Amino acid sequence: MMKISKEVASSEYDAISNDALKDQDNGIWLADLPKSIQSVWLERFYWIRWVDRLAEQDQLVQPGGKQFPAFYIAWQRLRQQRYLSTSDQAWVVLQQIDACWFQGDPDRLHQVEIDAWDCYMEAIVDYHQPTLTITTLQDYEDMLERLAGACFRLLPFLEDHQRQIVNGFGVVDQFYNNLRDLYEDSRRGVCYFPKILLDHFGVTRQEILGLSCFKNPGYIQLMEFWVESYLAQLRQQNLSLISAKDFHPVWQHLMAWFIHRYTRVEEVMRACQYNFVTFASRYWQVVKQDLKQQMSRVNHSFPIQTQTVIEAPNLAVFFKRHPTASRTSLKTDALVRAIS
Repeated sequence: MMKISKEVASSEYDAISNDALKDQDNGIWLADLPKSIQSVWLERFYWIRWVDRLAEQDQLVQPGGKQFPAFYIAWQRLRQQRYLSTSDQAWVVLQQIDACWFQGDPDRLHQVEIDAWDCYMEAIVDYHQPTLTITTLQDYEDMLERLAGACFRLLPFLEDHQRQIVNGFGVVDQFYNNLRDLYEDSRRGVCYFPKILLDHFGVTRQEILGLSCFKNPGYIQLMEFWVESYLAQLRQQNLSLISAKDFHPVWQHLMAWFIHRYTRVEEVMRACQYNFVTFASRYWQVVKQDLKQQMSRVNHSFPIQTQTVIEAPNLAVFFKRHPTASRTSLKTDALVRAIS
């Protein structure tokens, strides 16, 4: 079994955030659910994060490393053969995937999940590049969908027709993760802002990576557009058709917590006046305090009381168009046309 380097697995490389804290924040909503439910979700989350960190290791810790390409080739063999070759059984993640999706499935009932995983793997290949440049807003949205939309489609407790619906939730989730990780990514030499957007506001990629962007008035204008206008449109495009009550109670639980996370990211970013360096130091302290409070409330009760977990206004504001959304969308559309 190939191991993830300690620098990637614990984010010692990052110094500010750490992956253990991110994982806890992403998964704390599972804490009061039965162990049998937790294990299914944690396994899927583990696959997703493990592959991402394997690719990061090849890119950041051991540049030119070959572990992810080897894993990718082994996955392709499994997908095509529909059984795990003896030579590939050292990959524990592939053993788990084989047992979950391929063994005893002659009717291919898991094909939608298999296709979603393959989409995610292809996206990892394309977007874990040392000199990655996103050119247009459409390129950026394609990245969000291929990375996170695919991940959400392979999660459990979904009917097949719901997988494309949660694809949009994944798009929005990845946007918030990118917003949260601006400082971390800049330290790694990664800038996800589309070039056409940077050019429009007179901000350079090097200013973002070198942290000199805060002296550029165009940076604040860029961030105001990014958070106050473009994000509202992205949510409208991807979440307006979601009705939480139509989903399994576990998904309702996930949605409620994730939206709480998104609100927290926005609030701290605004409080820091879009300075993502200041944000990084403050945000993770807020997360630690929040998680401590949440853990004190875990009551180990199930089924979930959905009327207390997901009632409006938090989900309604997120999933449905609010009064200012139309005006925001018009402004965003005009700017998108101007820079396209």
